[in-house]
Amino acid sequence: MSTALNRLRILFVDDERSLQEFMRTELPRLGHDVTVCPNGTTALQAIAMQSYDVAILDIDMPEKDGFEVARSLFSNSIPVKIIFLTMHRDKKLFNAALNIDVKGFVLKDSAMADLISAVKTVSRGESFIS
Repeated sequence: MSTALNRLRILFVDDERSLQEFMRTELPRLGHDVTVCPNGTTALQAIAMQSYDVAILDIDMPEKDGFEVARSLFSNSIPVKIIFLTMHRDKKLFNAALNIDVKGFVLKDSAMADLISAVKTVSRGESFIS
């Protein structure tokens, strides 16, 4: 069981309702705080109001995609570890994510199995790849 010392503040950004519900249920069960946003614009607004330890960003989102949000966070020196979530098995996307220092890369077809492990791994400063 989590203690206050390792309680994480997690931002989950995806427009897929089933994944939103999974994260709203599972992360608090593990003792973490989670904020769910449906798109990149609301994610940036949430980050402006509160700091997060980990941000899980869908690459394909309405308004601002995961790359736009990540670049904004990095360019503003916001200290958050980023995990990309995607349905694409595209090597170019993967390499582009690594090039901007994204710490995790999770495929949606294994998201429910991998997201909790990805959060734990990335929060320790390690990389995670589905």
